[in-house]
Amino acid sequence: MIVKQTSERERRRHPRFPQILDIEACGVPPLTGTAKAKSRAPVLGRAQNLSKGGFCLLSDQPVDLSSLLLCHVAVAEGTPTIPTLMLVRWTRKQKGAEESYLSGLQFVF
Repeated sequence: MIVKQTSERERRRHPRFPQILDIEACGVPPLTGTAKAKSRAPVLGRAQNLSKGGFCLLSDQPVDLSSLLLCHVAVAEGTPTIPTLMLVRWTRKQKGAEESYLSGLQFVF
């Protein structure tokens, strides 16, 4: 396996492993509140790398910072997806690419 090299200034806690996994992410509505949560279409994307703590998501839509997402991870074509709860730690528009966003997602459990 190839592990991405990190510099001393790197803040990552876990090594990254290159992976290409299809992801479908849906926002988790808050448990409390008087207003109904606005349902949005799922965000479709791909995990670019994976670590013990989470993964980097490449998508054509931004995800809200600090939001909670239910992600369905496709490990292989034609097999059931693996559901996991993720927290959006950071998100940014990818440089030099129209409608392309990178987001750092952390496993909640």
